[in-house]
Amino acid sequence: MLGSPELDAFISRSFAGIVSTVRTNGTPSSSMVSCARLGDSICFSTTLDRLKGRSLARDPRLALCMVNDREPYAYATVEGRVLVHRDNPKELHERMFTFWAGLVERNPKSPWAVFGRARLEKMWAEPGRAIFEVQATRVSGVVL
Repeated sequence: MLGSPELDAFISRSFAGIVSTVRTNGTPSSSMVSCARLGDSICFSTTLDRLKGRSLARDPRLALCMVNDREPYAYATVEGRVLVHRDNPKELHERMFTFWAGLVERNPKSPWAVFGRARLEKMWAEPGRAIFEVQATRVSGVVL
């Protein structure tokens, strides 16, 4: 479980987040990611040459503020470290896709409804792509 039962349930029905990392000069950087809940971890994919990929490869600490399109005033912030899967494992892609497909099934108007499997597979095949698995050390937030 991630946080309280309410926060855990919110994370399970959310697909987007703002990930905050630390630049080499110590200042923060934040950017949007699409997330998938996989057990007690949260995964997202990016390339290792983007700022968030470079920052997390150097310093695995992060804060991930989870949000969703159905609860605009709720959020869950997951603080922790990432495990960087540089080999971009296909089994994690499949688990992430299954999570997103379940969200679309429950909410056909979800932004993820526009993404098809072929589009995701093409993106996931990009050179230098990795999966970042968030391992939580602290979870906080507000669910209204």
